[in-house]
Amino acid sequence: MAQPLTKTVPDSVTLFDFEQNFELSALKTDDAKVSLINKQGSRQLLLETGMHSGSPGVTIKRPNGNWDLNNYYHVKMDITNVGEHPARIIFKVGNPEDGMEAWQMEIRFDLAPGETKTVSDDISTTPWRFSEPLNLLAMRAAPGQAKTDLSAIDQVKVTINYPTNEHKLLIDNIRATNPVRWIDPEGFLPFIDRFGQYKHAHWPDKTLSVDDLQQQAKDEKRALSTEPGPAEFNQYGGWKNGPQLKATGYFRTEKHNDAWWFVDPNGRLFWSHGVGVVNAGTATTGITDRESYFEWLPEKDSPYGKFYSTAGRASHGYYKTLAQRETYNFTASNLYQKYGSDWRKEFGQVTHARIRSWGMNTLGVASDRRLTTDGITPYTETVWVRGTKKIEASKGYWGKFHDVFDPSFKRQLKKALSNREHTVDAPWLLGFFIENELSWGAEGSLAIATLESPADQPAKIEFVKDLKSKYQSIAGLNKTWGSNYNSWDALLNSTNAPNKSKAWSDLSAFYKKIVTTYFSTVRAELKKVAPNALYLGCRLAWANSDTVISTAAEYTDVISMNKYQYEVTNVGLPEDVDKPILIGEFHFGALDRGALHLGVVSANSQSHRAELYTQYLDSALLNPYIVGTHWFQYAEQPPTGRGDGENYNVGIVDLADKPFPELVKHIKEVGYRFYRFRSFAAKNDQLVQPKKPKKLDYIQVDEDMHTRSN
Repeated sequence: MAQPLTKTVPDSVTLFDFEQNFELSALKTDDAKVSLINKQGSRQLLLETGMHSGSPGVTIKRPNGNWDLNNYYHVKMDITNVGEHPARIIFKVGNPEDGMEAWQMEIRFDLAPGETKTVSDDISTTPWRFSEPLNLLAMRAAPGQAKTDLSAIDQVKVTINYPTNEHKLLIDNIRATNPVRWIDPEGFLPFIDRFGQYKHAHWPDKTLSVDDLQQQAKDEKRALSTEPGPAEFNQYGGWKNGPQLKATGYFRTEKHNDAWWFVDPNGRLFWSHGVGVVNAGTATTGITDRESYFEWLPEKDSPYGKFYSTAGRASHGYYKTLAQRETYNFTASNLYQKYGSDWRKEFGQVTHARIRSWGMNTLGVASDRRLTTDGITPYTETVWVRGTKKIEASKGYWGKFHDVFDPSFKRQLKKALSNREHTVDAPWLLGFFIENELSWGAEGSLAIATLESPADQPAKIEFVKDLKSKYQSIAGLNKTWGSNYNSWDALLNSTNAPNKSKAWSDLSAFYKKIVTTYFSTVRAELKKVAPNALYLGCRLAWANSDTVISTAAEYTDVISMNKYQYEVTNVGLPEDVDKPILIGEFHFGALDRGALHLGVVSANSQSHRAELYTQYLDSALLNPYIVGTHWFQYAEQPPTGRGDGENYNVGIVDLADKPFPELVKHIKEVGYRFYRFRSFAAKNDQLVQPKKPKKLDYIQVDEDMHTRSN
């Protein structure tokens, strides 16, 4: 790659420092108030947030014009929590119209009461930029790129993520800093080596040859033979030396010493220390329109030709625009080079041995059927319900919400479950995840979307039927809603939302009906197929209303949540709900081993990433509701991205199937002690009860929730 080009710029540029001549009129608040106070010799912005909004906070806008921040890598901010409660904060630079760009321009962090931090938001993907445009496609973070148009930045935004308390924050010294190095793009392509790794960087244990791969396999085989796993694990990974409870031959749940647990088929306590997406296709990446990115793409009539495939339209990014793309599977290609023609068998044996040796005991979401049916490691089944009619006006990162009143929902659910009949009586089955990260939206949102949908929407027809039954006449509805529909047909044909406050009791009631119909239908159909299996829910993500969580608790056996945060001490349930919680996804990522994107929750290095794992697991083990955590995911995503562009540092093993040693060390440390740790805490009153959120008597609005991404 070419040498950096010289460009002299100031070390930093002040965006907002709140000193003389700063006008509060430059601020736009959402469910918050602001003031300027003098503290430690400078003026700082005091932000006091409420709870009516799902994202209360402040937008600080430049009064005139834009900044051109193309020369800088970071925008930094000094911030102090002067309130009484821990705060989960989002700091966003600029206001891109594109949802993916908007998400890339924000960071999320936690701030304890009394804590001060300097937070840094990366506004470029790397500390260097190309001096001439090099349009790299289909990656959430492509090297040398600005994350948005950095010549058009005119604001920053600080918000609280779905608060359960009021907060007070002091903000100061918002600046652009860390000048980027400018690089001539000549010679950058190709930037991916034959193993799928980023070519233009070096790091410890990077795979440089096929000999490296094969030697690592020999070394690891010897190591695994000396560390077969915790002595206190029984065949399922349950607590062999723990209390003997009722054995049913299947996994179930039970509250023991005021803490929830799984119970394994032998009647032993089981805490699910797992990992998801355990398969040999995690580094499958698109090559269509990107052939020049790769220094090695084998001939299709070679032994490697079997690792080419095609895929349909992606959910997001560049490949969303193409009906079909060609792909190459670097995971399988590397395993073939490592183990030879019997690579699938070797992959299975080594993977089971690794998981056991690491003190893990569960194959999580979307894991390989070849592994789940081996009868070696407990596993979850994942069911995707596709091809249903949707609520037309609903919104969601992964798509619109099912119209559960249309016959297609139950029909497609049955079809999806019929493909899982091979597993329904397996004792190794922990349970069923049915779907993933559904777009429930804020309280009432699906009911509002129903009214904004066309007249032939089955959910809308159902809603109007309920309203007719309640009000009898359109005049009665108009009186309550403050509306002026001249007939029920006029309501059916309208696509405008009503006054939310006046219609709230009806909106919330129908929202509850949608949620109840969804969970009750899924439970009924699942139990017909697999009466002994646990229903593990739908892997709730982002913020979810009390209605969704309480209803899920009524129909699921375990509530699954994907929780991308630094710890889960306060992950709990609404008042009067007592149910086990399974963390279906979490991870931490760093950029020091060839990754181009941190992932959802950032770490400073691989060592820090490992430390955060222990912190997260300990907080989960001390939470009496949590019955397991599943890391997302087993193997690294490719630098060039999966179909939707995700190219995160998420793996326990890297692209060449080498475990990240720092992370594995901490996984094992937790894995060899978690039964004794949790049991001791339960017996000695050391479990940490999550704080119950305040009961809200108003509508908490979050208009942007559907744009949030993992």
